Amino acid sequence: MAAVAFSILAAFGFASSAVLSRQGLQAIFPLPGVMVSLIFSFLFTGIMALLFAFSDIGSIPQAALLWILGLGIVNYFGGRTQNFLSVNLIGASRASLFVASQAPFAALFAVAFTGESLHLLVGLGTVGVVGGLIFASGTSILEGWRGDKIFVLGYLMALGAGASYGATNVMAKQTLEVFDSPLVITMLSMLVGMLVLAPLVGASTAHSGVHREKGQGFSKNLWSLRWVALAGIASGIAVISLYFAVQRADVVVISPIVSSSPLITLFLAHVFLARLERVTKRLLFGALLTVGGVVLVVIGNQL
Repeated sequence: MAAVAFSILAAFGFASSAVLSRQGLQAIFPLPGVMVSLIFSFLFTGIMALLFAFSDIGSIPQAALLWILGLGIVNYFGGRTQNFLSVNLIGASRASLFVASQAPFAALFAVAFTGESLHLLVGLGTVGVVGGLIFASGTSILEGWRGDKIFVLGYLMALGAGASYGATNVMAKQTLEVFDSPLVITMLSMLVGMLVLAPLVGASTAHSGVHREKGQGFSKNLWSLRWVALAGIASGIAVISLYFAVQRADVVVISPIVSSSPLITLFLAHVFLARLERVTKRLLFGALLTVGGVVLVVIGNQL
């Protein structure tokens, strides 16, 4: 039951982060936004680790270091970076649907690399997830290369983020089997993510700057970072919750629950982003179909 509760908390965290980042990216460019969010994720997680897992910091086995390095690269370079870029291109609602593809990706990776079994319902659920994503995307993904290339690029990046997050879930499970400290693993992987992203963010900042509007005062520029900072804290809570969840249950059970976040994102976007995003009936039905597929994956993994 604790694993389910942590999974639901992770879903709320990821959904909130998507909506907050969408708002924040109106003021700053995506790559600096990723770094700002990651810094605040790291600060929040670092405080939690110092308060509740301080004794674990000095007892990290060498076998866990390689896994932590991989987590930092896959989760933040592959996952969060593509997630922010896709949110910037196609919006939080559509991006969250494709990021939800982490459920079938996680099931695939878990079966391929950790020996978990795949039930028929999991396969049917995966079809439901993919069908929901295609339906929700509408004609833009089918005709994108002719007239809507930016949207297709956004969909592909969101799908890449889903694959990265799916792989992250499996890697987190393996890391926790070597070093049973979710807080310290999260903190160190975020540090790796910042170090890996620094050159890319630095190049982007040198080329385009941080803020979309030039000539604003220092205090106004600093205040404009508040949304991505809050997105980083929300994402930090989500990642911590996710790692505590996979510590207690199989990845193929946890990932589909976390992947239900698109429904939460749609609700939050409708309430708080009405000016930026339009939640259509097609999008809502696609989300329901996607989450229905997720539910089948969950049931299939209980049989």
